[in-house]
Amino acid sequence: MARSLSSAYAPPDHSFDKRFACIAYSLVIIIMLFSTYIHHFQPQILRVPSNTDISSWHYPPFQDTYLYDRMTESERQKFLAEGVPNGDDMWYQFGIDIFTAFLALLVLLHSLKHCGFWMSTCFLIGSFVFTGLEESMFILLGRFLPAGVVNAFGQPVTGTYWFTKGGLWFFECPFMACIGWYVMAYSCVLTAGTVFPKQGILWRAFVGGMIAMTFDLWADPVVTSPEIVAWVWPKGGHWIIFGIPDTNFVGWFNLIFLFAIFWEMLPKLQARWGRARASVYFMLLLIATELAIAVGMLLYSTIVGIVLVELGYKAPLMIP
Repeated sequence: MARSLSSAYAPPDHSFDKRFACIAYSLVIIIMLFSTYIHHFQPQILRVPSNTDISSWHYPPFQDTYLYDRMTESERQKFLAEGVPNGDDMWYQFGIDIFTAFLALLVLLHSLKHCGFWMSTCFLIGSFVFTGLEESMFILLGRFLPAGVVNAFGQPVTGTYWFTKGGLWFFECPFMACIGWYVMAYSCVLTAGTVFPKQGILWRAFVGGMIAMTFDLWADPVVTSPEIVAWVWPKGGHWIIFGIPDTNFVGWFNLIFLFAIFWEMLPKLQARWGRARASVYFMLLLIATELAIAVGMLLYSTIVGIVLVELGYKAPLMIP
């Protein structure tokens, strides 16, 4: 990856790099501070579910989540009485933020050495914003989804998933999820580029996406388990894999696949339009892609539901 990208670099504009980084990081920090305040101190604005009063969950109620189905009756009673594990322990949550930030720093140092300051900044800021906006879009869509929406089986769809823990927030996506996605995305892109340095960009992006999806297949069922409850999925999906809707895994692949393509296109964008315009186009392309992914995921879920109904299924397909 590093060798193929470095050969495409134009002479660096260090003055622009500093301005770009200053503006980008400042905007992210401002949004994060505002989002963190809203999430913790004004939760009613965005209808943030309580971590301590589970009986207050109403869209969806606790019994309409896959978490409920994964618990025994004694676990349910304990959860109702005690709330989300470590859900009100802010020292614990900020501690995870710090640990995740440390991992991201190690990744950034590697990226700076092999990809240069501008490319590294684009990867970090781009992936952070890409993740935060995409996750927040689906989360808020679910919270404000009108009542009466049903899936292909006629079952009610009561919102989408939401995260339960986080010290710092970027809209409704916790800092640890945004920065964790950066660590995972860079690792996947780096691995694909190292193993297949002479293959085309589409193949490397495909491999990176598959690595990410494979990791997610075993990681998400663990972190959404009753012992951790890092986030919660409401019922209403068509195909449930290990307690997680299939759209989650498809989404992981799409995000890594598309992000890897756009990021590797940066040197060509720079050669054509210059570094400043390339940076702007890169960010706008990511935002436009998020909207396209949202529409695509809705269409995908609809098609999967129709296919399962045509195959004779009368309820969501569960694996296992």
